[in-house]
Amino acid sequence: MPRNRAPTYLEKMNNGGWRVTVPVPRELVKIVGKTRLKRSLDTHSQAEAERRKHAVVAEFLSMIEAARQGRLPKATVTGISASPEMTDKELTSLALDLRSNLQTQDEGTPTFELEKEGIYQVAERIRGLEVATDEETDSPIFDPEREQKAGRFLRVALGKETPIREPLGLFHDQAKWSPRTKADSARAVDLLERWCEDNRVPFVVEAITRKRAGLFIGDLASSEERLLTNRTINKYLSCLAQFWLWLERRGYIELDSSPWSRQSLPKIQPNEDERRRPYTDDEIVKLLSGKPRQSYLKDLMLIGALTGARIDAIVSLKRKDVTDDGCIRFKPQKKERSSRLVPIHSALKSTMERLVEGKQPEDDLFPECPPVAADTVQERS
Repeated sequence: MPRNRAPTYLEKMNNGGWRVTVPVPRELVKIVGKTRLKRSLDTHSQAEAERRKHAVVAEFLSMIEAARQGRLPKATVTGISASPEMTDKELTSLALDLRSNLQTQDEGTPTFELEKEGIYQVAERIRGLEVATDEETDSPIFDPEREQKAGRFLRVALGKETPIREPLGLFHDQAKWSPRTKADSARAVDLLERWCEDNRVPFVVEAITRKRAGLFIGDLASSEERLLTNRTINKYLSCLAQFWLWLERRGYIELDSSPWSRQSLPKIQPNEDERRRPYTDDEIVKLLSGKPRQSYLKDLMLIGALTGARIDAIVSLKRKDVTDDGCIRFKPQKKERSSRLVPIHSALKSTMERLVEGKQPEDDLFPECPPVAADTVQERS
């Protein structure tokens, strides 16, 4: 009978590099969550891979034995591919995954402590092996950059730091905001990040205290480099407040800990000659009797005056939005939750008949206003 070969635990990857791969016993697959444990050895040399594999194989076999004894943290398996070569973004994403898993456990229980220990093990892998030994204290010295990476990873995974940008994308995906409002939110975060850099404040959620939020607002209001009105600043503050409220609901931070609550600048009352006022009769006559360069502007003005609709809802009208029973269906605007049906005013009837003449249901009533790209925040109007 042929002799059984001892496993080499080495596998060549598609990119030509080598990795360790150790099969998980069938009865432990459900516990481990994987059929095989794999990790790149970061080398294209088979001889070097043979040299590096032993420590990894020993670690994997130890993990399998821990799973058999019910002592294997999920964090250890989730972070099995963690390495110092991972980017900050990759490490932050991994840290947030491990943090989410840790938060599902009751603090102080054996399971919680086991998962916490698993996170520390992943951090040690990111830190890598020691590069030297301090002769005076006989303590190990690690690569400074890798040690810094491991420290940041650990603070995020243990819930001590939350990078502001990491949950922002998920927040925008879940927020029922218009593209323009999401752009305002992103701009507010950009301004906050720039302020943190200028003031040497870590750009993490936990570093934004109420006092720092107040300083940020004051600096925005007094900035000569980028003049912003109180109204614009308050709009940005509202976006940041909503983001922090979402962070509270999702468990990133403690409830009622938002530094943005009741933080706003006073509304500046316009001068008497700047306040909005109704048009005079003479002005209305001049507007509607004049000949604008864009001929469709008069139609826009008439529809706006006789329906009260916003300009973007008007320019977005299609033939199908003018109903057979004499109404106009306007798309939702601002905080409206559904479209709005408005009866066609008698003075508007001839204008609407002209605009729909010869058009198909999907044709625009105002083709002169070209549609905007789907990935832009600009409104058609």
